[in-house]
Amino acid sequence: MTERSEPLEGKAATQDRILRAAGALFVEQGYEGTTIAEIADRAGVSRATVFWHFGDKAGLFRESLAELLVPFRESIGRDLSDLPPSKQLEQRVASFQDFVYERREIIQGLVRWVGESPSLHATLIDTLMGLHQRHIGLLTESLAEILPPDQNPKDAAAGIMSALLGNMLLGLFDASEAAAESRRAATAAIVAAVQQH
Repeated sequence: MTERSEPLEGKAATQDRILRAAGALFVEQGYEGTTIAEIADRAGVSRATVFWHFGDKAGLFRESLAELLVPFRESIGRDLSDLPPSKQLEQRVASFQDFVYERREIIQGLVRWVGESPSLHATLIDTLMGLHQRHIGLLTESLAEILPPDQNPKDAAAGIMSALLGNMLLGLFDASEAAAESRRAATAAIVAAVQQH
């Protein structure tokens, strides 16, 4: 979950506690394995309070998913216009890799949720595809400044994104430091090759 710079009060503080409890439990136990009673207990509120703030379990899941992904949205949304395009590209790739490495449990939860709950499938896919398209758009902007006019920057961005997603999935099976470093080096080689155009 994201860190807060200022303490929240009243309704906002209660919602924040519920979201943090829900996010942690959904990651630990999955959507189907988590009850509103467990969320309320961890948040230190009543079940009625959870329902009053979020309506139902699916609504709470959507809100907690959005909260879990705030750090990623913030990292890919950073303004890098003061950097040359090649450094922007490197930063965008590094931001994705850092999020995946530092938030492995969340990534595992997302993969599990897509498979375990047909009712959440559309919400998850829409959210993840939105982030995917946003990141490809940002990579494309940087690549448009790097590649020669006869090269399609969107295709190159999709290729880099495919490598990043492949690395993310491989990281779920082999999370060792050596494997993570090898995957980072491979992606850096792809980025370096693109930049040499």
